Amino acid sequence: MVHTAEHGLSRRAIRINRWSLSVFALVALGALGAAPPARALPLQDTASNVADALHNILDLRPSDTTDWRLGVGPVINPKFEGSRAYTIQPAPMISVRYRDVLKVDNNQIDFTAFDQVFDLGEGVGKLKLDAGPVMNLDFGRHASDSPALKGLGNIGVAVELGGYVSVRVGRVKFDAEMSQDIADGHHGADLDLHSSLVLYRNDKLTIAPDIVLTWATARYMKSFFGITQTQSNASGLPVFRAGSGFKNATLSLLGNYDLSAHWSLLANIGYKRLLGDAAASPLIKLRGSADQWTGGTYIVYAF
Repeated sequence: MVHTAEHGLSRRAIRINRWSLSVFALVALGALGAAPPARALPLQDTASNVADALHNILDLRPSDTTDWRLGVGPVINPKFEGSRAYTIQPAPMISVRYRDVLKVDNNQIDFTAFDQVFDLGEGVGKLKLDAGPVMNLDFGRHASDSPALKGLGNIGVAVELGGYVSVRVGRVKFDAEMSQDIADGHHGADLDLHSSLVLYRNDKLTIAPDIVLTWATARYMKSFFGITQTQSNASGLPVFRAGSGFKNATLSLLGNYDLSAHWSLLANIGYKRLLGDAAASPLIKLRGSADQWTGGTYIVYAF
């Protein structure tokens, strides 16, 4: 059993995720002596897929990656999950390793002291099993995010507690994470089934596809995709009772190109397809789209 940040190549241990929490990441960086940028933007759900893809390429790169990576670039994502309209915003990209206690990857924080990693083989096909607790914050949704949400009210902040299991074989990694809201947010639970692969790598270029399949409980689905009678009266949308099931499938492709010893370019494009009752919701069918796109390009300085 190993308890180090270098060997514990997990996607999450106790993780506080989402671009919305870049403020928290920057506070942590400030405590370590880094100067935070002027502001941190609360981006939407789909932007977290970009963050996950960026995070995974660091996990799947060689272990000699630098301790600090700071970058910035434009990110495009829907105004809400299922929206037809998109927004482009600048976003920071931050990655830090701090001893065996903390790592910050692209505005996501892992307390790596809680990682449990088991080496189950040697050589090219070396197998690693990684498991631990997880904590996520979901900032919900606000009716002011888009005219399409008029009359649907707000969804509060969710504090999600759960656990994850991650298996890595060579350049391939598989994750399963499930968490339950314990606060006054969506009140439900969701399960992410995730796989990532280093498809190509040479001295300068790395290309990595990333696949996520998400399942959600009925309470989660009702919060984001259901339409109550009260909401129907206020919004004009028909009443809809959303049930549990697979919510979405996401495919992302990320490329990293090293310009020099310190500078690199990162680019990501992702496609998400809403599934089941998420796609069948009147909000999506009448005012949104089941097809969702995200993307981001970053200039990164490593030291």
